[in-house]
Amino acid sequence: MSRITARFAAASLIALGSLAGFAGTAQAEPIDYVKIELLELTCHQQSEGDHDEAYLNITDANGNQVKVWPGNNVKYQTMGTNYVRSLTDGNGNGALILGKQQARTLTLWDYDTTSADDKLGSTLVTGSEFNGEVQYRSLEGSGGVYTIAYRVIDI
Repeated sequence: MSRITARFAAASLIALGSLAGFAGTAQAEPIDYVKIELLELTCHQQSEGDHDEAYLNITDANGNQVKVWPGNNVKYQTMGTNYVRSLTDGNGNGALILGKQQARTLTLWDYDTTSADDKLGSTLVTGSEFNGEVQYRSLEGSGGVYTIAYRVIDI
């Protein structure tokens, strides 16, 4: 090994050791968490003839669909044109908690007993919306038109 190569190798090792020491002292940023607080659901146009049997899912941190509304082991809520329903009974679900740099998808479904459930719309909610202001999002699908109201709060 030449003298120049040996010096370069020694300098590289010293620098690498310094970087490793520097990296070891860096502190990981703590993850700040927020919560999606569900407020209400308004039906502007139902998707079916007499009424919809609505329920709301959220995609959890693992990508799984988790039912968040209605709560209390109720399968669905009847929704018709001009109906307004409170969503607050779903707020105890842990899937509504996310990091400020994360996002979750809320999806509204119409429950069907004889066929696959119909998707009535979805919206992406980001943890960076944590200003506490009420957000209104339009959900449309299968002929239904809804508005969901929620806010993201710092916890």
